[in-house]
Amino acid sequence: MYETEFWDADKLFHERLKGGDTDGAKRALHQMTQFYPQLNDNDLAGNKAIMHHALALDKVIVNFNIAYFVPYAMRLADYDWSGESHNGSIVPSLGQRITNRLMRGIAEQPDTYIKAVMPFFRKALQHNPSNKDNQRNLAQLYVRVRLRSQAISIYKQLLRRYHDSYLYSELAELLDDPKERIALFSQAIVHQPKEAYNMANRARLAELLQMPEPTRAVFEINKSIFARKKSKQQIPANVERIGRILADYTPVTEAEEQLFYQKLKPLADKVINS
Repeated sequence: MYETEFWDADKLFHERLKGGDTDGAKRALHQMTQFYPQLNDNDLAGNKAIMHHALALDKVIVNFNIAYFVPYAMRLADYDWSGESHNGSIVPSLGQRITNRLMRGIAEQPDTYIKAVMPFFRKALQHNPSNKDNQRNLAQLYVRVRLRSQAISIYKQLLRRYHDSYLYSELAELLDDPKERIALFSQAIVHQPKEAYNMANRARLAELLQMPEPTRAVFEINKSIFARKKSKQQIPANVERIGRILADYTPVTEAEEQLFYQKLKPLADKVINS
């Protein structure tokens, strides 16, 4: 009965989004959700369209409420959980992309959000239990509910297989021993070739090193500040404060700091394999 209206709204969504009218695109998506209950959607094409559009708006609208679309995500077909090969690499499935977005920053989300997304995350774990992103999401969920030891265990398992910079830094944040944290943040820096993504890692390492090894700390904080200025980002107050405290120290050289990272690798490996 409402098939024509639904797909007209779908067409309008594409036109509005392509033209940069995000408010118009959002209204068109709302119309689709209003027509959907009366839509004959046996092949789930309409449901899939709604989820694709929700992900598209989430990329361009700050604080877009993508959790509202969890009931639609729950209806994804099995084939929507299969990744596709593109140019020699695997593109994450629609289901996995939704999961990654819903679980982003889960450790800081309120209880109401956790309750809303948990049914879908359980489904994601059923479809891809060993997926790296799902395991990371599970670890962050454990952090959110204060099960830190379980989160630490998952991060260690992941780091035995993968060497992503963010895995090292996220594990470092969960540990108490300063030496172990320094070792892990060092490896996070080593495994991140793009300096723009190392700003936070270097600032955290500088914070840990400022008392025991201030010449290394000033090297790290200077790198962090330089990268932020280069990318025209505002310098956080805590980073600026550390920079002022360490301003009178002469930093070590790049070669000396690289050697420092190498010497810390065995400790990082010991933590991961413990």
